[in-house]
Amino acid sequence: MPDLIYFVNHPLFNVIFFMIVKYMTKNIPLEDPSIISLIRNIYLAAQAVILGLNYWLIAVVRKKNDQTILRYIEPGQQGWDGSTGPDQLINTTFMDYDIAEIKKGIKQSFTGIMMIAFLHLQFHYIQPLILHSIMGFKTFFMSKEARIHLWQGRTTSGELRRPFRTESPFGLFIPENRQPRIASRKERSRKVE
Repeated sequence: MPDLIYFVNHPLFNVIFFMIVKYMTKNIPLEDPSIISLIRNIYLAAQAVILGLNYWLIAVVRKKNDQTILRYIEPGQQGWDGSTGPDQLINTTFMDYDIAEIKKGIKQSFTGIMMIAFLHLQFHYIQPLILHSIMGFKTFFMSKEARIHLWQGRTTSGELRRPFRTESPFGLFIPENRQPRIASRKERSRKVE
């Protein structure tokens, strides 16, 4: 299973997948209003199913009810001028942390839906509807929370260890001091400033 996860999460997978879908849709008459309507309906149904899967995953996390304490340092927000706010000590449980991460994923899904809707309604692009219908499932099933709670991933080490590392959307480097980290004993006993 780790080889499959590595393969599917590799950046080249998305490029190759895009090229395959573009080639496959070349022969579909995308100017036909009935085809466009069908693709829109498939897109809306896929997004509804993905949203339902996210809420089902929240129910799975709540059912497991993992009350293991998680204390970590959340780096302060970085301003436009490069200054950073104070670091914040977060006390939570694995269950609450996972639910918060799933809800972040839901918000990101809505952002993606809005971008695809803009591309489709403003510029009449059809291929993004097809791509996003399929890639939404890949994003859900390869999310760290799904890998932990559905695929029984190991959380003791590696990328599934909580708190999760912050990933840059474009693969840019994020400095280590801007990543969440486990709070030390000294930091747990005092408030981080």
